[in-house]
Amino acid sequence: RLIVESSGAYRLSDRDRATIQIKSADLPELTLSGGGEVTEGGTVIVTIQADQAPDKDTSVNYSVSGSAQAGVDYEVVTGTALLPAGQLSVDIPIRTILDDVFFMPGDMVVADWPARVGSVEVEEGDLVQRATPLFNLTDPGFTITLFASPTDRSKLAEGQPVTVNLASGGQDVEGIITHLDDTATTSGGSETYEGVVETAETLVGVDGAVVTIDVVVEQSLDAVVVPIAAVLSDGGQEIVRVVTPEGVIERRAIETGMLDGAYVEVVTGVAPGEYVILEIDRS
Repeated sequence: RLIVESSGAYRLSDRDRATIQIKSADLPELTLSGGGEVTEGGTVIVTIQADQAPDKDTSVNYSVSGSAQAGVDYEVVTGTALLPAGQLSVDIPIRTILDDVFFMPGDMVVADWPARVGSVEVEEGDLVQRATPLFNLTDPGFTITLFASPTDRSKLAEGQPVTVNLASGGQDVEGIITHLDDTATTSGGSETYEGVVETAETLVGVDGAVVTIDVVVEQSLDAVVVPIAAVLSDGGQEIVRVVTPEGVIERRAIETGMLDGAYVEVVTGVAPGEYVILEIDRS
């Protein structure tokens, strides 16, 4: 950098370096890798690779096509994968179905212990068609499964503390999110992400019991709040009407923050103890 002196001569500035940060709005380019041959009952991994890491969680839609049939030759895939912020790739498992299996009288079903039969779908003597579910195996423990929309999934993370409420018996216990799926499950045209919550205390419940899970994704301590009805808009600027100690009504610009029910946080513009007006009776 050159500087012009009063005499008209040039001299070098003391600043000999600078830092420039280039921000690009371009989305990452995605490529597929992996796959290959796989035997019946095996699993093959397909990897979605990005040329740059996204700065926020990104949902990637994909489809599987070919002569193989979903649900017959391989397990149905969700069609959506979550590429977490800061990561360059996400793996999609394609699990093939081993269909050349026949059960004969006296055969036993072996499962990883501990396990138990959750429900039996057929009765003795029934004639069943191919691919008909016979029964399902469940974990003998009480597992809490959460379901989240794509928007809510981006706010959740493994290790996040939660509060679990089981309506039966009014049980409220603390817990943490121990697992979150990276791929969505599609049902009825809507996408949901599943996860698992582990509680600090044992819950007394039955299979299929509905629980409510509360997660704190953002909090503000000692916040100043006012009723939402007190906040007005004036040319795009949020304002409130404040009653001064002299009894004068003052229109004051504010900056709002978090919402909580019927109240909104005021970041700047109003101090604790001040009075704001909800409405004016002009009758």
